[in-house]
Amino acid sequence: MKLINNGHGEAVITLDEELTGSSEKELLGLADIFSSKNVKTISLDFSNVDMMDNTGLNVLVKFSVHARKAHKILTAKGMPQRYLDIFQMTGLDNVYHVYAGPGKSATAKTPEIEYWARPVKKLSVTKTSPEAVNLNVHGRGTAGPIHGFGQLWEKTYTIDLSDSKLNPEQIISVLKDRFPEFQPPQNWFYPTEAGIKPGEIVLINASTPGGMVATGVMVLYAAPRSFTFITPQGHPEAGWVTFRSFEEGGCLIMQVQGLARASDPLYEAAFRIAGSNLQQQIWTFLLESLAQYTGSKSKAEFHKQCIDKSLQWSKFFNFFRNAQITSILYNLTHPVRRKAHAV
Repeated sequence: MKLINNGHGEAVITLDEELTGSSEKELLGLADIFSSKNVKTISLDFSNVDMMDNTGLNVLVKFSVHARKAHKILTAKGMPQRYLDIFQMTGLDNVYHVYAGPGKSATAKTPEIEYWARPVKKLSVTKTSPEAVNLNVHGRGTAGPIHGFGQLWEKTYTIDLSDSKLNPEQIISVLKDRFPEFQPPQNWFYPTEAGIKPGEIVLINASTPGGMVATGVMVLYAAPRSFTFITPQGHPEAGWVTFRSFEEGGCLIMQVQGLARASDPLYEAAFRIAGSNLQQQIWTFLLESLAQYTGSKSKAEFHKQCIDKSLQWSKFFNFFRNAQITSILYNLTHPVRRKAHAV
């Protein structure tokens, strides 16, 4: 990674060939450019990047938070089409001024591109389980952390599965195949017949203190060792959650990591009252259920970090798409709908 100050109010950072979670320390370590009064614009040069995975998204979001606090303009240059598509799907093009370019990855034949979902403007739900309530997903756009209202949180759940005798690929394969089975009783996940693959929809019906909420997620990224869900507009959170398995210090680790904001003011209030604890219970239950299935007796650990304490007041009116409100109205009229359908 190389930093060049061109003397015209712009600092250009030439990114390395791989943009992943391991890039975070080095990129965010260039803190001097945020405090420099001579730098007005910070440009990330993607010309050399030939691989960006799902963990690289978190790095880009965090970098944008630092830049916004320092009142810097952000640009991303040398972007091949496949990365332009990812920026559009995740909302990163709302905080980075994006400039296309051929880039290394325009001709690179890396398998990583096959792990990303193809760009869509609106989500489409076709075949669903007859048991699922299909609501608040079809026809809506994706919503990353940039689109949310509340504080930005990174929440990380980890469990050591070394005593399971499996490898990371096998752990993720089990989780993909049996994801609904590892949910707590109040949660119902309905993947498509294709399963957890890039671009597929997973419908969610969940029992909450506010009643049943019907929503879902799209599989943004799916690789042998990890996969990522991104939320639709109106979901309780705007962001994504990544499930990955890796080896570290001789241990086999399974991790769930979310980066998200509450979607609107109503959800923000709900998360502060009880929602965060309920969410923690869900992902802890999933990891410990997975551990039990694989023969491990380990317990999950939890860590959270507030990346941005500020609220995004420009997103105040997101509550017009609030899935909880829509679900309540659906539940109130459901008997009427069922009777009309029977006639």
